[in-house]
Amino acid sequence: MERARQALKWNERSELVKTAFVILIVVGATLGAYGAFALIMGTSSPLVVVESESMIPTLNRGDLLILQAQSPEAIDVGDIVVYNADWHNKPIVHRVVERQLVGSEYHYYTQGDNNSIRDPGYRLYEDIVGVVILAIPYLGYVTLFLHEPYGIAIVIVVFAALLILPEFLSKNKKEEKKPPSQEPVAQL
Repeated sequence: MERARQALKWNERSELVKTAFVILIVVGATLGAYGAFALIMGTSSPLVVVESESMIPTLNRGDLLILQAQSPEAIDVGDIVVYNADWHNKPIVHRVVERQLVGSEYHYYTQGDNNSIRDPGYRLYEDIVGVVILAIPYLGYVTLFLHEPYGIAIVIVVFAALLILPEFLSKNKKEEKKPPSQEPVAQL
């Protein structure tokens, strides 16, 4: 560890550079872990947040969903799937209510648990992002917060504070450690 500090000249670096380096390592590790998780789960989007109330009472807005790719024949009636539809700009989380084999291709009909009618048309296997294997309540509210206009602004301010505050705090500590001046004190 000490060799690494010496090689990086760690003790000579400013607090700003040290903090930026640590943030870079954390972001890199997070993206790498997400990429590995996506590979393991077999889908490009292994984590999805429920953004509507169409699946109540099974799933609630703000639930974080973990998805896994399944083969076409493994996706069955009752499975909750996340799919892309050309009539909606975000992935949809709904339950498969009917599956038909048409030639060599499956057609999946979906509907939200809280909806009174089926979704228009059917889904093809290519439309399905993944099958829900786990729902974690409330954790998705972080993502929903970040999608708000003020959410990103708050995160930027917090990261800027994390970068700048250590620099100011280290300067104050250095100033406190300076020895008092040796000027003569006037006698009365």
